[in-house]
Formats: sequence, structure tokens, C-alpha cells
Amino acid sequence: MSDNVYSTICPGCNFGCGLYIRENGSLGVDFRKSSPANAGKLCRFGMSLPKFFAPAKSMIDGVETPMEEAAKESAKRISDSKGSAAFLSLGNTSNEELLAFQKIAESYLCTGVNFEALPKDTYQTISIGIPYSEIEAAKHIVLFIDPYEQYPLIVRRLLSAKNKGAKITSVWWKDLTLADENIRPDDISKLALTQDSIIIADFHPLSDTEQVKNVLSLAKNAGAKVTFLKPFANSTGEYIISKDAKQKSLAQLIEDINKGTIKTLFALESDISALIPSDTLSKLKNLIIQAGQASSAKANIVIAHEPLYMKKGTLINNEGRVQALGGSGTKGLDALGIIAGSKFDFNTLHESIKKTIGITVVDEFTIPKYDRPAYGAIQAAPKPVEKKPALIDVYNPFIWFNLADDNDFVELNLNTARALKLLKGGTLKIKSNGSALEKKFKVAPVQDNVLLTGKSLGIEKGIITPVEISR
Repeated sequence: MSDNVYSTICPGCNFGCGLYIRENGSLGVDFRKSSPANAGKLCRFGMSLPKFFAPAKSMIDGVETPMEEAAKESAKRISDSKGSAAFLSLGNTSNEELLAFQKIAESYLCTGVNFEALPKDTYQTISIGIPYSEIEAAKHIVLFIDPYEQYPLIVRRLLSAKNKGAKITSVWWKDLTLADENIRPDDISKLALTQDSIIIADFHPLSDTEQVKNVLSLAKNAGAKVTFLKPFANSTGEYIISKDAKQKSLAQLIEDINKGTIKTLFALESDISALIPSDTLSKLKNLIIQAGQASSAKANIVIAHEPLYMKKGTLINNEGRVQALGGSGTKGLDALGIIAGSKFDFNTLHESIKKTIGITVVDEFTIPKYDRPAYGAIQAAPKPVEKKPALIDVYNPFIWFNLADDNDFVELNLNTARALKLLKGGTLKIKSNGSALEKKFKVAPVQDNVLLTGKSLGIEKGIITPVEISR
């Protein structure tokens, strides 16, 4: 059997790592050293892609069906739900598909993130990050993320900067080994910024918008640069394409489903099980999922087609690089055409994308010039962690895509372990929101009264969840 090899982009986050996907009975992942984003290196999620690309089957109410029939039935149910249908996409597909999807979803488009709560003059700053080369050349880097857990490939850039003399400050709930200075989020007043500082934070559907505004304000007041990393393969592309569209936040979508305002949800290439509570999803009359791989959410209709690496189209990574996907498939776009009632022409969409970005040729080795307008003063009031124990989610690709990971434990500090008289190899009891569970634990240099988890435990309510803990 001959191999099919695709030169493509990892869907794990918006870092834009290039790689090869090899098909030969099973899927294999190979390095692509020519990629300007990652130069061949991959994180644990990138090496786990064969699990991510588990194939899906088109279904209507549990019965397998051709893709075209699933799309036709979806179109009918969406039409029958006039005024009560919502369209969700987190940026896990090509620019061309996202543009077609936006044309369908004009009435209720949800990109997950809450742009509505942020000043409009900050949109471009949040949407498009600075080149990674600027991070390597920085004199002072401030981290509002855990790079090891959330965006591992940025660690190489940070270490390169440090080897050139950069100082690294971590503003996090846990001491980071690469940081020269560790500051807790509650002690932000200790942070000293200058015009030579670069702030690295992230922006995702569950971000605290007050914290995002706080980071923007810190950068504004110091004249420092700021860049927001993002969790999905084409988050930057989606934000650019959707910047003038009326958008709803994830919180608003959940509220509208719970109220019964939204009865049909069409999710494009987005595993919503990590974002929307199951009791909320159960209130939908129709859940329609269009994707190239199996989803963990239970859908009334599944429209299954080629996976991301087989698609024809483009992505835009966090730096703003326009990257070509390695495939030639357009079945996903064809399905959207069936739902729209009119076929979408790929070339027309592709030219529109290039015009929007201001390029004539797709070249991943060149970062287009983007306008980065200055933004005004920002008022922010982030909530500090309460003095009682809190569970804090460290969002990473395994959480976003609901994939099993080895990090099935919580981290806490030695003081907490001793106070609870925890035994090595034992478990920790955690209670919250009427739920209780037992988890393995790991002692780490974590802030007092904080538990960190890199895996969704199912009892969280937002990023920070008050909990009761015991042996």
C-alpha cells in the first residue's frame, strides 16, 4: 500500500506548527523542519494527532447516511427553526469554510470569544499577535500563561530569548522553572514593566474579559508590547474574517439555549462538549455537528467529511502568517453549500480572503503587514482568587478537544498537602457545585489555596471554581 502524505498544519492551537500526516492503513505524524513556526518540533498534542483524527460518520438521528443527505436534513431543520437557530465555529477549519459559514450564520454567529465586552479599538491587538522572532529578541518577557502546559512550542522561543539575556517574569499561580521572577496574580502590583517588555497572555472562549482588559491596560500604561496566544488552529483567521460581523459570546449562547430562545445549534468543526454543559445541550431540539473527525458530543445530525489535513484552503497562525493546507478536498465546503441552498465557489472565497488580508500570494514564510492601531485607556476590575481553596483550569489542547491525557491529576503545594495530611500515592477529595470526586495529586510550587488542573474534571464553573478539599 502506497503512502498518502499531506504537508499540513497542526490543529492543536493557533501556534501554526507545520507537520506531515502520513496515511498508510493508519495515521502517522512526521516532522516538517521547513515550517517557520516550529521548525519541525511538535508538542505532546501534535504527536497525538492520530487520536484526534478519529473518523466520523454522517448520521441522522442515529442512522448512518450519505453526507449529502445529512446536509439536506440539516438545511430543513435549520429552516424550520427560523429565529431560533445559532451557528458556532471556534476557528478549527479553513478561512474559506469560515467565510462561507459566516454567510449562512449572519443571524446568530458565535465564535466563542466575548469581543462584545472589549473596546473595539483593541480587536486588532487581540486578534493578531506579534512575530515569534520579536519574542526571541525581547529584553523582558512577562508570562500570563503556563507555556509548558498551554502552548509548549513557545517555550523554545522563550529559552532562545533567555539565552540572549532576556529576563522572564511569570505572573501565574505556579512557579515556572524558566522564569527569573515569579509573581502571583494577586500580587500584580509587584510587576515592573517598561517599553522593553513583551507581555504574553491568551484569549479563548472562557477567558475572563476583565483579566484581558487588565493585561491590555498594563501594556498601554507601560508602552509595552502585548500578544495574545489562542487555542484553535485558525483563531486568528476567524477573528479577522468576523471582525465586522455581529457576534455572540459563548456565555450568551448558553444563556439563550437555557432560556429556550435557541433551539437548534449548528457547530462547525467544533467539539462543544468542553464548552457547553451537557444539561444545556440536552435542551436543544436539534444539535447539528459538521466535522472531519468524531466529536464527543451527542448530535441529532452529524455531517462528516474530510479531516483538516485533507482540506483545500488556508489558515492564519498567531503571528499572522497565511498558511496553506496540504489537501484538495472541498466536501466540507460542498456541505455548507447544500445548507445555504447555493454552491460556494472555492476560488471566489479564496480571492476574497486574500483581499481581506491584503496579499496576492499565499506564502507562509512572509508575515503580511497588518495595521495595529493604538488603543485608548482601559478600565479593568479582575476578580482576585478568594482565600478559600479554588480549582483553576489550565486550558490546553487536550482539554479543548476532550482527548485523554496523562495529566489526570491536580497540583497543590506542600503546605496544603501537609495541612490535609495527604499520603503519597493517595487521592484528594474535591467537592463543588453539589458534585464530588477523588483525584490523584502532585505536589508542586503552587500558590496557597489553589489546585491546578490540566484536565477537565466536570465540576468546574468557569476558570476559577471555589471548592472544598479533604483527604
